[in-house]
Amino acid sequence: MVVITVLFPYSYTMTTIQIESVMQVLHTHLGKSTPHKDGERSFSCPFCNHYKQKLQVNIVSQKWHCWVCNARGQSISMLLRKSNASPDVYPKIKEVYGDRGSGPSSDFKTSRTLYSLPESYKPLYIKSNNPDYRNALYYAMKTRKLSAIDILKHQVGYCDSGPYAGMLIVPSYDDQGILNYYVGRSFYDSSLKHKNPPISKDVIGFDSHINWSEPITIVEGAFDAIATKRNTIPLFGKKILPKLRTQILHHKVPRINLALDADAYKDSIVEIEYFLNNNIRVHYVELGSKDPNEMGYHNMIDAIGEAREITFFDLIQYKMTL
Repeated sequence: MVVITVLFPYSYTMTTIQIESVMQVLHTHLGKSTPHKDGERSFSCPFCNHYKQKLQVNIVSQKWHCWVCNARGQSISMLLRKSNASPDVYPKIKEVYGDRGSGPSSDFKTSRTLYSLPESYKPLYIKSNNPDYRNALYYAMKTRKLSAIDILKHQVGYCDSGPYAGMLIVPSYDDQGILNYYVGRSFYDSSLKHKNPPISKDVIGFDSHINWSEPITIVEGAFDAIATKRNTIPLFGKKILPKLRTQILHHKVPRINLALDADAYKDSIVEIEYFLNNNIRVHYVELGSKDPNEMGYHNMIDAIGEAREITFFDLIQYKMTL
C-alpha cells in the first residue's frame, strides 16, 4: 500500500485509498476538481456557483474556502452539511478522518433535526421561473432592500412548499460554518408574518461573519443585521442571552454598539451594567422611530458614529425613572 505523507502543524498521514475515498465523495457531490500541491483541490463552489473553480479544499487539513463568496470551514463534513449533501456520505468521511471533523455522531443527528433548513428551502441566488422565486426576490430586494451581495453572503433563500411556504429564509451559521438558527418571513400578504424554528434563540447570530477583535453592533432582527452589514449580531429577539454575553467577555470586545428599540433597551439594562462592570464599553445607538432595516446602511453608519457611550451615571439616571 502506498502512503502519501503531507506535513502540517499536526502530523497526519493519508493513504491513497483514503484520498480516493474522499475524492469520490467530493466528485459525486461537487463535480470534477483540479489538483494542486500539498493536498489542495479546486472545485466549483456550490454556494455562489461561480463559473470558475474557486472553492479550494485541502484533503488533509480539511480546510476549505471559496475565493469569491468567502464561504469557508474547518472540515469536509462541514462542507458537505452546509451544501446539503446526502446523509449517506458521512460514514464514508468518518472512516477516513475519524474524530478529526468526521460525520455527525448520534448526538449530532439529534441536533441536526432541529438545526437544519426547511426541506423546501431554495437559495435566491439560483434563478428560477417559479413565481414564488420572483415574489421572494422582489420582497428581498425591494421591500427589505437586500443587495445581490447580501443575498449571496447570507445565503438568503425561500420556500415554495411545506410549513414555510411563501416565506423568505435567512440562515445563521456559527463560527464553524454550521447552521445554528434561521428566520422565516412571509413575502406575501399573509396573516402569518413570522415563523422561526422551535429551538432556543440562545445562539450567536451570524457568528460566521463576526470579528470579535473589532467593535460589534447588536440589533434585534436578521434584516437589521444585514442592513447594518459590518460586524453585526442579530438577537432574533429583544434580549441579550447568555451565549452572546459570554462570548463578548471571552473575546474582550473593545466596544458594543447597542441598536435596539427602546423597550429592548429597558430589558437589557441589567446586561449593560454587567458589561460595564467587566470593562466593556457600551454605546447606545439612537434609532428614532425606524429600525435599522428601514434606516438603511448609510444612515446606520452615521447613527453608530454618533452613538453616545453609556456611563454608570447614565445607568443610575435610567434606573431612577423605572
